Amino acid sequence: MSRVALITGGAQGIGAGAAAKLLKEGFTGVALLDRNESRLKQEATVLSKLGRVEMIAVDLRDDTTPAKAVAFCMEKFGRLDVLINAAGNTQRGSVADITLQNYHALFDVNVKAPLFLMQEAAKVMKAGTIINVASMIAHGGPPHLAAYSASKAALVALTKHAAQEYAWAGIRSFCINLGWALTEGEQALQTQYHGLPQDWSVTVSKQMPSGRLILPEDIADLVAYLVSPSAQMMNGAVIDFEQIPEGMFRVHPVLKKS
Repeated sequence: MSRVALITGGAQGIGAGAAAKLLKEGFTGVALLDRNESRLKQEATVLSKLGRVEMIAVDLRDDTTPAKAVAFCMEKFGRLDVLINAAGNTQRGSVADITLQNYHALFDVNVKAPLFLMQEAAKVMKAGTIINVASMIAHGGPPHLAAYSASKAALVALTKHAAQEYAWAGIRSFCINLGWALTEGEQALQTQYHGLPQDWSVTVSKQMPSGRLILPEDIADLVAYLVSPSAQMMNGAVIDFEQIPEGMFRVHPVLKKS
C-alpha cells in the first residue's frame, strides 16, 4: 500500500529516526522538513538508500511554512498519509526570567507550527495519522523549563482536540510525551548550555532501569505501530514514553550544578 509521511525536524534525532523506520516498513516515501539545510541534505542522502526522500529547508517560525510544506509534499508525492511533528524548540526560561523573544521562539515552533501543519495536512489527507512529539515536561517540571513545559502542554491539548475534530474524516491523532532521550540535540544542549562533560549520558544511563537513555529508534518503533493497521482502533492517545514516569520531576544529580 502506497503511503507518504511528512516529518518536521527530519534532519536528525527523532524525526530522522522515524523516517528511517517508516521507509523500512514500506512507505512509498518521506518528505523531510528542517531549517538546517546542510544537515538535511546529509540525512536525506543517508535515508535515500532506504527509499524515496524529498526535503524542504524552511523555518517553522515562518507563518507560511505549514501551507508551503504540505503543498511541497503533494507536489512531490501526490498524497499525504502521515504527519509527524517531531521538531521542537528547547530554549530554557522560567516564569521569572522568560523574555518575550524566547516565549515566541518556543511557542512558534512547539505550538503554532504543529497546529497549522495539522490544519493544512487534514485538508489533503483522505485518511491518515498525525503524531505530535511533546515531552514528559508537559506535566510540569523544574523552574527553568516553565515556558517549554507550557508549550508542550499546549501541544498535548491540541492533539486531543484534533483527534475529536478529524476522527470522522478517518484521521487519527496521537501525542508522544518523550522522556529523557539521547539525541544530537540533547547532547549539544547538555554540554553547551548546562556545561556537562561529553560523557554525561554514561552517568545518567547507569541510573536508568534499562541501563540507557531512550534512543530515536525506540520512538520510531512506537511511531511505526501507531501508523499501522494494528492501531486502527486507537485515537487521541497521549503516551508517556519514559522509563521512570516521575523521574523528570526530580533534579538529576548530574544536573545539580546547573
